[in-house]
Amino acid sequence: MTRILTAATAAFFLLAAPALAAHCPKDAAAVEAGLSKSTLSDAEKAEISALKDQGMQLHNAGDHRASEAALADAMRRLLNAQ
Repeated sequence: MTRILTAATAAFFLLAAPALAAHCPKDAAAVEAGLSKSTLSDAEKAEISALKDQGMQLHNAGDHRASEAALADAMRRLLNAQ
């Protein structure tokens, strides 16, 4: 029973990883689209863009949890600043 549960858990994570990995570029694109339509100052845009870039660097390095956190922070700042 333990082997079956372990195998099922491993299969779940192996199948879920590509879905999570594909989410980061979509979030970055949403931030970029929001920045292009915003009326924020250049300094605010630079901060949000830096977070987006950091998120994509983390994504490319394979750290998707940290990538999602950075991209979520960028989105939150973008929404709160408007």
